[in-house]
Amino acid sequence: MPSQLNESQREAIACTKGPLLVVAGAGSGKTKVITCKIAHLIRQEFVPEHHILAVTFTNKAAGEMRRRAMAMLDRAHLSTTISTFHSLCLRILRKEAVILGYGSDFSVCDSADALSLIKRIISESGRKNQKEYAPKKIQALISAIKNDSGSERKLEPVPAIDQILDQYDATLRENELMDFDDLLLNTVTIFEQNPSVLSHYQSQFPYILVDEFQDTNATQYRLIRLLSASAIHICAVGDEDQSIYGWRGADFENILNFPQDFEDCRVIKLEENYRSTQQILDIANAVISHNSMRNPKVLRSDIRTDGDYTLYEAPAPQEEGMFIAKQVQALLQQKISLNNIAVLYRANYLSRTLEDAFRRRNIPYRIVGGYKFYDRKEIKDILGYLRVIRNPSDNVSFQRIINVPRRKIGPATVEKLESIHPVLFKALENLPDRFPRKAELDELHNIIETFRKREDFGPEFLRDLIERIGYIEMLKAEENSLEAETRMENLSELLTVVGDYLAAEENPSFNGFLDTISLLSDTDELEDDDRVNLMTIHCAKGLEFHSVFVCGLEEGTFPNQRTMGSSRELEEERRLMYVAITRAKHNLYLSFSRERGWKWEMNRKQMSRFVREIPVELLTMNRPATSAAHSRLLNAAHSGGLSTSESSKNNGDSSFSIHKGSTVTHHTYGEGTVLNLVNGDRMVVKFKRSGIKVLSSKVIQLRKD
Repeated sequence: MPSQLNESQREAIACTKGPLLVVAGAGSGKTKVITCKIAHLIRQEFVPEHHILAVTFTNKAAGEMRRRAMAMLDRAHLSTTISTFHSLCLRILRKEAVILGYGSDFSVCDSADALSLIKRIISESGRKNQKEYAPKKIQALISAIKNDSGSERKLEPVPAIDQILDQYDATLRENELMDFDDLLLNTVTIFEQNPSVLSHYQSQFPYILVDEFQDTNATQYRLIRLLSASAIHICAVGDEDQSIYGWRGADFENILNFPQDFEDCRVIKLEENYRSTQQILDIANAVISHNSMRNPKVLRSDIRTDGDYTLYEAPAPQEEGMFIAKQVQALLQQKISLNNIAVLYRANYLSRTLEDAFRRRNIPYRIVGGYKFYDRKEIKDILGYLRVIRNPSDNVSFQRIINVPRRKIGPATVEKLESIHPVLFKALENLPDRFPRKAELDELHNIIETFRKREDFGPEFLRDLIERIGYIEMLKAEENSLEAETRMENLSELLTVVGDYLAAEENPSFNGFLDTISLLSDTDELEDDDRVNLMTIHCAKGLEFHSVFVCGLEEGTFPNQRTMGSSRELEEERRLMYVAITRAKHNLYLSFSRERGWKWEMNRKQMSRFVREIPVELLTMNRPATSAAHSRLLNAAHSGGLSTSESSKNNGDSSFSIHKGSTVTHHTYGEGTVLNLVNGDRMVVKFKRSGIKVLSSKVIQLRKD
């Protein structure tokens, strides 16, 4: 047994009889324990290699586990089964699927093919309501039902889902196909209905190790319980404090129930952390201690070096982004590589202001596990509409939007349009009466013409466009609820982008906005591989960095608004915060904004409860040098400043003029500050209660101080 192991790790490795639960805190060396246990069983306990089964969740984790075990045993080959749940079940089904009427050469239907099959079933059944029978929604519901996770109860119900599921399964069987959920479910079915088959695999694997046990769903838990019913040793390793996948069916209660479900179970806690400084762990411990459904533990570390533990209060998101960018540059001066820095956030849309700040300061960055803001489909779709509104001759953008939302217009129809006029939009002007999809194309033409005639470009313009084309309805109909919400958050952030642009520019215009966005989205990628990592906290699971920033720590942002009505979901949000904090090795920066845009209106925000749960002595508070009110105004105006050179005579009193920085009132929105003037008779106003509005000067009154 390696000499560098601590006492708890040694105890966990040496325990080789009966059930064992290893509660492995963040950074406590759980992978080392599993691989050392495999080596110990083979070398010291003389267990035949093929009698050991180790199961985890990703091919990467399984490969790393196998590599380490072989290195410890000094082997070039290892016959121990180390695999993912799905790989294990596929191996079993290749031999046993005949019991269910399948051949051994059945195929696995991937997610994309499964979705195509569902679309075909819906079409052939005559179910035309796109909202009720959205294929992605049905696919998510079928997966939840097959995994028996309980998450199907959180999804919007689909009429006749039982009939659709029956037809879906029958079609899979007819075509000798199984989807990914079937791999698990069919294996469990065979074991439950065929005791002799189950007994064979139980005898093959008397030693079972399961990694990341907190991420198992109901079907995976049933599989492990069946296989381990007569095992000599079953070891579950995990940490309920890092269970963050409840939205996809994982049930953290599996790890909490393990000691009750497995008689005479021994529980060993790994609380010594080898990653982070003690102060980072103190912060993490303080947050997670507020969860009630957990195995109590307190992480500790011998790493006592001084780090930076800062809480930054930003007046607005742009300042938050600039603070992070400046701090990254300071870390560079300390010889910290960009690769060793991560900025974590709860939702993808929060990356936009970060990307803007990093571009301004020429800091290379990468979006990990996602797209850059302006590369996301929903953003490109709406920008495509704007480009056609500006330039109807833009065939590239027109072809992007012609079938978004879906209008059943295919390549053949596009070819016919090209035969009428090389500029596709021009072809719409006088379509023959019997032209394919004439009604849909006429409506598209009307939409473009309507918005070409409008002169009030601003957030309202963009919101009206999104509503007119039915984009939100399309998302709700075609996406599952979580994907649709993420895309809607991104569209809301695009509205905020427009508001920011109007406030920042001296002479804002529709064309100027599109030019600005084009310069941002078309910037050439830097060749340097050393980049700051921008990612959601979910993507950061299992990673570690020298310095970590966690941004957007406001109530309603993180924790997410939709989770705040459920104590169970709120505790998962807190576990997500715990995961974010424990990614940091040396420096930890937490930040929040006193305002955050939603549907382009800036709303006042409160600091996240997760930050309030941290003792004040553990963090250094950092605020901008200017007052909050003044800083917010500067943020909104950006480089526009508070110039008074442009002014507009107020309709109510000719003796006063309205200019940037004026305090004004509106009969509905109340008191606000003028951020910019547009075309002489319109202005961008930031109201205290309602956020940014673009209004005619005729409805504004100058407040006389």
